[in-house]
Amino acid sequence: MAKSTIIFWRDIPSQVVVKQGRTSAKAQLSKRFMEAIDKAAMRAGRQGSKEYLEDWRRVIDTCQGDPETIANTIAEELEQKYPDEILKAMVKNKGLKIDQT
Repeated sequence: MAKSTIIFWRDIPSQVVVKQGRTSAKAQLSKRFMEAIDKAAMRAGRQGSKEYLEDWRRVIDTCQGDPETIANTIAEELEQKYPDEILKAMVKNKGLKIDQT
């Protein structure tokens, strides 16, 4: 059984890490995610290293399969789930999810 970890700054994803035993794979999301995180941190007044670091979190789940394949699949899903307009709205909301109901 493998474990997938999605690393977020507030609610904006940044990276996927999958570990199975001693094998691990990472998938960095595209540059636009890190740019959104940086802009949201500035807007939220979280530029200081302590404040900025406090807002990072991890979501861990179990999964099955090849770690590299899983990491790439999850990264592709996140790329689709967060188009530019969603990231822009999240930046305006200081990195927090927008209620889409």
